[in-house]
Amino acid sequence: MDVLQLGPDRERLEALADGRVRFTGRVSAEELADLYARCRAVFYAPVDEDFGMVPLEAFLAEKPVVTTTDAGGPLEVVRDGETGRVVEPTVEAVGAALAVGEDDARAWGRAGKAIAERVTWDRAIDRLLSA
Repeated sequence: MDVLQLGPDRERLEALADGRVRFTGRVSAEELADLYARCRAVFYAPVDEDFGMVPLEAFLAEKPVVTTTDAGGPLEVVRDGETGRVVEPTVEAVGAALAVGEDDARAWGRAGKAIAERVTWDRAIDRLLSA
């Protein structure tokens, strides 16, 4: 069963899912780590997000991210065919992207981890001070 965390559209999306998806709401840090460990890919598709930590969390767990072309900030790190999938925000496109194969998922997750490991406070401070 797939797992999603949702905001104001939860009720509408639960009705659309027709019992095929488990909507968890907020979970503990331990459960979140377990969910990342057990999934093949992470779906994260906000609309015009500033940045979002979910892709970096997923990458640190070596999981690729599936997002949409209107996601905003996640598009800075989610690269189609490299660290996950970036698709049009349609049911068909997202569904196809979530059918990622195991080999691609592993490769894209490792590539994402390499990006996430470079996101540190030391690097951020160095960039600020060198500007």
